[in-house]
Amino acid sequence: MVVPDTYREAFMLHRFGNKSYKEIAELLQVSPKTVDYRIQQALKQLRILLKDYSPLLIWLIGETTLPV
Repeated sequence: MVVPDTYREAFMLHRFGNKSYKEIAELLQVSPKTVDYRIQQALKQLRILLKDYSPLLIWLIGETTLPV
C-alpha cells in the first residue's frame, strides 16, 4: 500500500510546511474539506503501514531521556 501523491502532498505541507488547511487548499486549488480528507486518509494509511514498527518505536521512545 502506498500513500497517493495528493494525500502525501497535503500531509507534508501541513505537518512539515506548517501550512493551514486553508493555505493548502488555495495552493492546491481544492476545498479545505478536501485537504482535511486527504490528510486524514494519509494518517490512516500511515498507521496501517507502520503498525508492525510500533513496538520498536515505543522501545526507542522509552530509551530516550527527555529533559525535565
